[in-house]
Amino acid sequence: MTKRPEATDEPVAGGTGAVGDALKRQLRARHPDALDEQRLVSGEAWSDFCESLKRAGATVCEANPGASPADRAAGFRYLTGLVNAAIRFSLDFADPLVPRVFRSPDSRTPWGGENADNQYLIVGVSSDAAYRMTGTRGTAFELLIEVKEGFMQLGDDRVFETMSASELEIAPDGTFEILFSRECPSGHRGNWIRVHPETKLIVVRQYFVDWEREIPASIFLERVGSEGAAPTPLSAARMAALLGDIGEWVEVSARLWNQWVERIRSDFRPGHVAAAVKYVGGADTIRYGNDYYRVAKGDAMIIETEVPKARYWAFQLCGLWFEGRDYGNRQTSINHHQARIDDDGRFRCVLAHTDPGVANWLDAAGHSEGLLQYRWIWTEDSPRPTCKTVKLAEIWKHLPPDTARCSPEQRTRSIAMRRRHIARREP
Repeated sequence: MTKRPEATDEPVAGGTGAVGDALKRQLRARHPDALDEQRLVSGEAWSDFCESLKRAGATVCEANPGASPADRAAGFRYLTGLVNAAIRFSLDFADPLVPRVFRSPDSRTPWGGENADNQYLIVGVSSDAAYRMTGTRGTAFELLIEVKEGFMQLGDDRVFETMSASELEIAPDGTFEILFSRECPSGHRGNWIRVHPETKLIVVRQYFVDWEREIPASIFLERVGSEGAAPTPLSAARMAALLGDIGEWVEVSARLWNQWVERIRSDFRPGHVAAAVKYVGGADTIRYGNDYYRVAKGDAMIIETEVPKARYWAFQLCGLWFEGRDYGNRQTSINHHQARIDDDGRFRCVLAHTDPGVANWLDAAGHSEGLLQYRWIWTEDSPRPTCKTVKLAEIWKHLPPDTARCSPEQRTRSIAMRRRHIARREP
């Protein structure tokens, strides 16, 4: 997180508009630490940080004029999660000298349309150093290790290298070790992943499909040659820079994801589901579908699709701020392992505010609007789902007679299982 907001014509402390910013840039070029130290001691760095949070809050107030008070509440809950994640990562987990594994996003701090079936582990690294990852494989459905440019919402969206669990050399006891470096050392045997010169992050993404049984991997990363080293000292200049990083991360993230949702909302056509697409930089075997939905309290939306020829697929709901709905306490997501397929070979699910007694229920969680998201991962095809809105009281007239049902007792056990899984995944 090293980028800075562009100069504007707005008044700023220590100068006026673009002229003041130009003077600051000139001074920073000559005495970068001295300027940042001065900004921290004077309180200017803190004031700028607070202004960034204020602007981020304005995006929640101004986005989607039709949003309900409950949606605004969800928006500010989401924004506090962004602040929480940015502060914790920048202050406690972003030191490349003493790297620490940071979990984000998760069910407590959702952002960026995260996959309900994924655990995301992030480590800040320096591209000119070598790192050693050790861990145990666990039993997660899949594990992907990525070497990345940075956070995509800041424009650093390149993925330089990826390794899956199936490509790892894993010992009989489930342990593994991976070396990350610019070049593979002569004589090195075992797992090695190249580090690109512009690498800032190593990300581990775990997929879970059997939430009742799968156990997460354990991961530890250390910088080769710096074992036992003390963390980078927190000087006044560095603290000022970190406050700038945190403020930018929150403000830019809030604005970008709101713009993303607004584009999807503006393209919304009732009775249609957007086709899944391949995103820039993504693998050829991955397709993402994102669309908007509106479902009144007395209605239900039936979503139907041919089952893709995919190793993994899932549907889930996201809020107006592109945050995953509460998948730890509600059934707001269904993956291919959890799904019940009808006798005709098709998948159908029902999006509704109250439990219709259908096994494949997506809980709207009291929000009449939001995002419907689906993923075809490691797929050979890309079927396009269809949808229709009907009266909830008449739902069974529109479903096949063999549709799998779910009793209140079964639903209670299912939600309890989801909570146990999240507790294992997010200790």
